[in-house]
Amino acid sequence: MKPSTYPMQSVYCGAKTRTGSPCRNYPMMNGRCRMHGGKAKSGIDHGRYTEGNFTKEAISSRRKFAELMRQSRELLKGMHSK
Repeated sequence: MKPSTYPMQSVYCGAKTRTGSPCRNYPMMNGRCRMHGGKAKSGIDHGRYTEGNFTKEAISSRRKFAELMRQSRELLKGMHSK
């Protein structure tokens, strides 16, 4: 029988699975399969970054606004009590 000429015949991910055997998925460019070392997404590419409501800038502006509201309530309470 003639050996196969396909170059990727025995190239696999090679990471250990839960059973301890090597992973048999085909690797990406980094040498691991999509489940054992795919590129981590960050920023806008990440699926949970949709509208920017939880960026550092948005959180800090909400905190500043909440602090201004607290100060204005205290000021109004002081005006009514006099």
